[in-house]
This record gives sequence, structure tokens and C-alpha cells, in this order.
Amino acid sequence: QAILTAKPRRTRESPGPLRSMAAAAPIDPVSIPTALGAREVLDVGQKVLDLQKIDNPQTSLHACASRYGAQAIRSLFEKLELKDAVMSFEELNLSDNNIGDDGCRWLMNGLNGKTKSGEQVGQHLKVLLMPRARFGAEGMQAIGGILGASKSLENVILSSNICDAEGVEGEFSAGLAKNKSVKSLCLAGCRLGDRGVASLCDGPLKSHPKLEHVSVQYNRLEESAAKSVCAMLAVNEALRFLDLSGNSLGAAGALALVEGVKKNKGRLQRLAVQQNELQAKGVRALSMLFTSAEGKSLEYLDLRHNAVPFHDMAKIRQELGRPMDGATAEGWMLMFGARQLLLNR
Repeated sequence: QAILTAKPRRTRESPGPLRSMAAAAPIDPVSIPTALGAREVLDVGQKVLDLQKIDNPQTSLHACASRYGAQAIRSLFEKLELKDAVMSFEELNLSDNNIGDDGCRWLMNGLNGKTKSGEQVGQHLKVLLMPRARFGAEGMQAIGGILGASKSLENVILSSNICDAEGVEGEFSAGLAKNKSVKSLCLAGCRLGDRGVASLCDGPLKSHPKLEHVSVQYNRLEESAAKSVCAMLAVNEALRFLDLSGNSLGAAGALALVEGVKKNKGRLQRLAVQQNELQAKGVRALSMLFTSAEGKSLEYLDLRHNAVPFHDMAKIRQELGRPMDGATAEGWMLMFGARQLLLNR
């Protein structure tokens, strides 16, 4: 005989699973406009602000970029100004939004602003993520203003914002030279060209005390850029990982890098130069450097996809003592103890 037990009626006062699943109330809510004509509430009391709103797999990057823009950035900092408050965010993710040059200027003015007591509004910010934020040279210069004023920023990603050499000259280089805190800077796919990299290498990269990782992938770099890098490596003391992949340095550029690594005297530990048309001559020179006493500090060297014919690759592997055939043949990742040499055609 079944026994039916009536469940107690749940009231507002009674605790239960449904109440425990309720969303936490914002610590410090502010309302900002979106580019879609609506308004959203953001919590400025959190340590992370993530505006890269890709809610589901069907969401396109275009839809994401259409959500927030320069006006959202302006409104956010105007609200903070009214509160006379320091921003709590340690990480600001503006990836894939239509921030533009105007948004970068509002961001600079907001982060560099002061409260009535003289505190910098953006003094807690450590991570700034702005890849594909649709700004150009003027926006990149504004980011330079942020770098110059910040004492806390450590990780800055600005990839895929087409600014050309003009973007990293002037205020950007001056700001980076003034900065003493950034450890990682990614400028991949910004179309900097040889001139842009020369501006960075002749200026802030020579003497920045903390910058350990720099990425300038896919920036249309050729032999001249490699020579600028060589001169920079001769005096730089902080850089540990340099990513030059996806450019056109060529064999002559590879030889310049060999000289740069030698002059660097063992400080650089990781070098990525895959997809650079180094050809057999360039790949051989860097491979021999890796196994030499002058290159022993390199823990990681990526030389993949550099237009090396099969028979030349076989010769290089033979010289390295790692033949491509036989019982002990290895694949494209060659291990030298804990060190890695990535090598294929």
C-alpha cells in the first residue's frame, strides 16, 4: 500500500536547494550602455571584468564585438569617478570588442585618473587583454600612456589590432620605456613591419628591467628586423622568451639571430622562429648554435616549417647526431635532456 507524504510548502523564509542556487548579488553594481541599444549591470567590485561575452558555441565574434564599445568604457569610468573609487579589477578582458581608438583613450583617461585622495584609479590592474579590439595607431599610442603610468601591469595582450609602425613609435615606446612592471607583451599580427620592431628594439626593449616575454608573430618582418633584434639582444638582460614566428626573416635573418644569441650571453632561454623561410642555411646555423656551448642556455628552439628540402633536413639531422632513419630515429621534436629542438621541413 503506497504512502503519500505531503511535502512542506516552501516559503521565502524556509531554506532549501532553490534558494542556495540563487545568483550572488553584485558587490558594486553599475549600469552601462551596450552597442545594441540596451543597458547591462556590471559588478565593479570583482577582481576580474570579462567583457568577452561568447555565451554559447553559436555566438560569432561579430556578435561579441557588437556588444560593447567605446561608450561602455566611458560610462564605466564615469560611474567610478562619481563614486570617487579606485577600480577593484586586477584583470580586464576587452577581447573581441569594438573598443576602437576612442575607447582606448577613455580607457587611458580612466585608468590613469586620480581619486580625490590622490590614488590612481587603475592601480590594481595586472592583466590587460585587448586582442582584436579594433583599434589602430591612435589607440595603441593611448595604450602606451597606460603602460607609462602603471606600476602594477604584468601581462598585456594587444594582438591583431592593425596599427602599423606608427602605433608603437612615439608615445607607445616612451610609455613602455617608462614602465617597470610588465613581464609579458604580445603584439602579434599588428602589421608592425621592420620599422616598428626597430623602434621597439632601439628603445624600450633594450633596457626594460622586467619584460621576460615578447611576441611579435605575423608582423611582416624581414632581415632588417632580425638585425634590430640582434642589437637589442646584445644589451638586454631581462628577456627570456622571444617569439618571431610567422614572418619572413630568411637565411640572412637567421644568421643575425645567431649573432644576437651569442652576444646575449646565455640570458635568452626560449626562441620561436618557425614559419620564417629560413631555408637550409638558416635552420642549420640555428640548430648548430643550439648544440654549441654558446647556445646551451636555450631550453626551447622552434625551427619548424622553414622551407628546408628533405635531403637538406636529412643532412642537418645527421650533423646533430639525430638521423631521420634507423632504430633510434625521432620525430620532429628532438630532446636534449630537458631541452627541446623542434625541427621539420
